[in-house]
Amino acid sequence: MQRKDEADVTFGVLGPVEVRACGAPPAELPPSVRALLARLALAAGRVVSVDSLTDALWGEELPADSTNALQIRVSKLRRALVAAGIGGDVLVTRAPGYLLAVSTEAVDAHRFEHLVARARTAAGAGEVAAALDRFDEALELWRGPALADVGTAEWASAERTRLEELRLGAVEDRLELCLEAGRHAESVADLERLATDNPLRERLHRLLMLALYRSGRQAEALAAYQALRRHLADELGIDPSPELQALSEAILRQQVPPAPAAGTIPVDSAPVAGAPTGAVATNEPAAGRGGRLPQRLASVIGRHEDVTTALQRLRTARVVTLTGPGGVGKTTLALEIARGVDDTLADEVHLIRLAALEQGADVAEAVAAQLGIAASGPGAEAADAVFDHLARRRPLLVVDNCEHVIDDVAALIERLAESCPEVRVLATSREALAVPGEIQVAVGPLPTPDGTEDVATIAAAPAVRLFCERARAVRPSFTVDAETAPVVASICRQLDGMPLAIELAAARVKALSPADISARLRDRFSLLTAGPRTSEARHRTLRATLDWSYQLLTDAERRLLRRLAVFRGGWTLAAAEEVCAFAGIEPGEVLDLLFRLVDRSLVVPDPATGRFRLLVTVREYAWARLDEAGEVAECRDRHLEHFTRLADEHGSLTWSGTLAWARLTEEYDNLRAAVEHALVRAHDDAEPGLRLACALVWFWNYGIRYEGTRALTALLATGGGSTAARARALQGVGLLSVYYPTPESRAAARESLASFEELGDRHNAAISRLVVAWEGQYSGDADAYRAMIAQSRQELGDADGGGWHGMALYLEALLSLRLADFETSARQWRTCLDFIRTTDDYMIGNAILAHLGVALREAGQRDEALAVLVDSVEAARGLDSPHGLAFALIHLAHTRLDLGDGDGATGLLAEADEVARRARNPRCQAWAAWGRARIALAQGDATAAVDECRRALALLEEREFPWARVRLWSFLAECAEAAGLPDEAERARRTASTVDATVEP
Repeated sequence: MQRKDEADVTFGVLGPVEVRACGAPPAELPPSVRALLARLALAAGRVVSVDSLTDALWGEELPADSTNALQIRVSKLRRALVAAGIGGDVLVTRAPGYLLAVSTEAVDAHRFEHLVARARTAAGAGEVAAALDRFDEALELWRGPALADVGTAEWASAERTRLEELRLGAVEDRLELCLEAGRHAESVADLERLATDNPLRERLHRLLMLALYRSGRQAEALAAYQALRRHLADELGIDPSPELQALSEAILRQQVPPAPAAGTIPVDSAPVAGAPTGAVATNEPAAGRGGRLPQRLASVIGRHEDVTTALQRLRTARVVTLTGPGGVGKTTLALEIARGVDDTLADEVHLIRLAALEQGADVAEAVAAQLGIAASGPGAEAADAVFDHLARRRPLLVVDNCEHVIDDVAALIERLAESCPEVRVLATSREALAVPGEIQVAVGPLPTPDGTEDVATIAAAPAVRLFCERARAVRPSFTVDAETAPVVASICRQLDGMPLAIELAAARVKALSPADISARLRDRFSLLTAGPRTSEARHRTLRATLDWSYQLLTDAERRLLRRLAVFRGGWTLAAAEEVCAFAGIEPGEVLDLLFRLVDRSLVVPDPATGRFRLLVTVREYAWARLDEAGEVAECRDRHLEHFTRLADEHGSLTWSGTLAWARLTEEYDNLRAAVEHALVRAHDDAEPGLRLACALVWFWNYGIRYEGTRALTALLATGGGSTAARARALQGVGLLSVYYPTPESRAAARESLASFEELGDRHNAAISRLVVAWEGQYSGDADAYRAMIAQSRQELGDADGGGWHGMALYLEALLSLRLADFETSARQWRTCLDFIRTTDDYMIGNAILAHLGVALREAGQRDEALAVLVDSVEAARGLDSPHGLAFALIHLAHTRLDLGDGDGATGLLAEADEVARRARNPRCQAWAAWGRARIALAQGDATAAVDECRRALALLEEREFPWARVRLWSFLAECAEAAGLPDEAERARRTASTVDATVEP
């Protein structure tokens, strides 16, 4: 199915979330995908990381497997888009997450901002009529409150606030233009309503006062001013701005100046009502020209001089870097400076966030993506695209959090300054970029009281003002009085006036008194874990505070904290006791020490699972300390030993192992880290790595098979390990490739069989014999394989809790399916299913169910097959087996196509293709292409059908049953004939005959 041209697709967030294709009515969207679509639409054309999406969807209440849960949501959204007539490829998977591959013009919020920017440009040029048209066009995009149906998640609330502020600013600009055009009387009603809805917004009241006065309603204009004055006094304890006071006096004396001449309309120039002294009071000056700055959600205190200094430096230098320690507020200050930039400095402002980049990431590519530039490639090509885009522009780039990629940033900015003469850069970093012409502005802590001042003086200190404002955000009744002032002053002094630490301490006012907070400052790190989840602070910006926290720990606590850094993705108490208890820590001490670290907020517990984890910042800090202590090798060896025992315990095939495999899934990150360490050790001693990898074979088989193949192959390549261990590894290589065998995997399976027979290990020889029979499912002597299965079944008996007896039943049914004996195969799958129902192994049980659905469909029992495959898909969604889910989805899709339900199949094919691609499962990807070919031919697009058939055959190679390959080649012949390609049709028919000749009766 071809994707609709993206120009015909629109996404809406200015109201309920919606998507439309080609002017059609809004598509029906399941409630569960609306927040996901909104988050992606707001970042149209840019990648949104998996972490950002899971945080947006679930916040702190993440599901047990958030990555899998997100994949399910993405699949549902992709199906909804396809059902709406939009290609599934609009939603693209791209590391480290997903992106909506449309231009910003396809999203109403971005289109609104673009129209408002154009309107303001027209207004500045004196083109009042054109500006009003653009404002009207922009405001007509609103269908109700922004993001009306995505809930109250923190990101949604922040974005809703930002968009509403932009809307209100646009409304104000439009009304200002109306007054300039002399439309005073008709504007009064709108202004009265808006002033009532926004009683503290001074600009609206200024416009209302002017409109009333110029309409001959002087008394009402003065009454409007008095109403605002009362509101400000009652709500904020402040007076109207000097500008409004002057306007009131002018109205009283009937000395109001006339409307401004065309081209001099002040846009977004009124101060924010209630902005504290020291804050730069603007609504959103830069966002109207660049559209890239986030709305200020809290006032900026004590930085007026810093803003003024930086703006002066930007007038004399092309590159200005704000430097200072972590937590000092460099990002906040940079955004405030950018909001103060006017047209004499830059025509547009763009925020480039680098905090999420890993060390060694492609900085140029990240900058290009955030500028919305389509680069032809990473590295130099992305850099060239940035330079070409900016060469004839006058932007200010706010490049935030440079320290972890500083060399690449410095190189890019230096060349940018050389290539783009009108570009200015405002960077934030813990150290200077050291590029020619750079000027540094050191950002220091906020001034704190010295302890001798009276209450009024203490309350006026910037550090105290910051504490009080943030405290009122969580406890509105909080005040600084004779009792609290000295305590708050003490807190600010103890925190050295560092804004981040002060804000985090103030957040504790919700539950603690200032005296309690002051008393608990010995446990300082707890103050650094209560900030907003949307904070962009990088892990290293907190290093000084982490050092401070580390020094407050006892020697034993320090030992445990640094040793816990060896874990990935969390750990259990038992794991900590086994891995970390050595050289100064006894196993019996770990529990108490661990709880002490929890109390200090250095370790995060999950009471629901009994697991613990380190925040990334803490983990990286602790790892550095572990390295300094010379304990890395010891900890990694102990970690490897512990997780090898875990894999031995839970990794075998018992046919009651779903819960056991769930335990391994829970430890996936740790297992991967253990394998990595084993590979490093393998050149000296391969045996531990072979033991671990062999224990994980079945886990990999139902998960990411290529990881297992890669690890086993690397271990074998070292030439180390015992004969038995190497034979088990060869067996594992064969087993992991049974669905897409290669010459190497076939040779490995046979070599393992020979090795075990030579060793006299009948049990493992029987398993290898089954693997040989299994990988021969697509070709070879069926009778020979049937005999091998029977021999192994007899030798294995009820070993491993009957697991291998069940696997022999499974392979017998698989062999019948290969031979196109569908009724026999269906009967055997039912026998196999009856056996599995005596266990709790839902993983293999669902695989049997999906194969039963295939056999039933091919036997002509399509309705029954449909019901079985629907059950299989639903079961697969709850299991951590991408191969199982892809297989069930793909055959459900083809069954729906057999029943004439093309619409129902489209979304299933898209989801199956995505899951199969992630799992590197070419067989299911081939079936997905085949399904798309069937749909294309049904829709009359034979050329597209031929292309999809070719793709399917290229992916499939020999990785499928002969009867399926015959059918696919025959279908290609049908498509080629319809597409006017007789030669290709004839070749396809001949190939189908050749494959057909290999099918045994």
